[in-house]
This record gives sequence, structure tokens and C-alpha cells, in this order.
Amino acid sequence: MNTAARRATIGAIIKLLCDHFPQAFSPGGQPRRPLKVGIHADLLATLGDVVKRRELKSALRAYTSKPSYLRELSAGAARVSLDGTPAGTVTSEDEMIAKARLAELANPAPLPGTEAKSTPATEVALRTSSVSTASPARPSAASAPMRSSLADLREAARRRREAAV
Repeated sequence: MNTAARRATIGAIIKLLCDHFPQAFSPGGQPRRPLKVGIHADLLATLGDVVKRRELKSALRAYTSKPSYLRELSAGAARVSLDGTPAGTVTSEDEMIAKARLAELANPAPLPGTEAKSTPATEVALRTSSVSTASPARPSAASAPMRSSLADLREAARRRREAAV
């Protein structure tokens, strides 16, 4: 399944949850209530074969990863079950994890191997500094992982087979 189809499936499942369980699930743009720990099992028991286990898990992950949901996780807040009744409370540890996740979403870490984007202020500082503005040196081969060719992989497999004999 490609990414667009997967996103469409997750969106459809979240819409299904919002339609069938409005006391627990809110559509986008509305405040979201903290869900009961273990609500996944309750949903599987209630929905039966309507959704696949893996797709439901992905939809719940998408729903609970949104900033609107994470902001609602404050220590002592009531968690809700499928029918909207209180089912536990948010712990201080849950709140700390949510705040950390919100911080990650606000300031995503650069992907490994990519350079951080420079801001106009750092570009001006670089241009006006006395340091040479020549292009940066290429990373050494030791710092970057080497990609193995198919021939390298075959040779490594041959050596392993010989060593095993």
C-alpha cells in the first residue's frame, strides 16, 4: 500500500471512530479528550472485523500524535472510555512525555546526513567573519557509512560460508 492510500485508510478509520464514538473521539479542529489506556483492545472487541488490527493501531497512533491531543494530556485530567465515561487519569509521566513530543514537533531534529538549514543571521555572520568562506571540506570516508555494492555483499556471504565450514 502506498503512502497516499495508507493516509486515506487512516483518515477513514479516524472518521469511523469519530462517527461511532463521538463521546471519545473528536474530529480535527475540535478539542480531543485523553483516551483510556488500552482503548485499542476495546475498539477491536467492539468493531470486530470492520477494521484490521494493524490499521486501527496506525489510526490510533495518528490520532494521539496530533498536537491537539498532546496538549490535552495534563496530569490529573480524566481519560475517557468509548462511551465517554471516566476511565483513569493522566499521570505526570504521561504529561512529561506529551510535552517532550510537542517540543519535538515544534523543533524537529535534522535527519542524519542532512545539514541544518542556516538562518539569515548565521549567513550574515559567516559572510562578515574573518574566516574563509570557501566551501566546506567534504566529509572523510571514515565519517560517512560506506554503501556496499552487490559484489561486496556476495563476497561477504562467500567468506561467511567458508568460515562456517
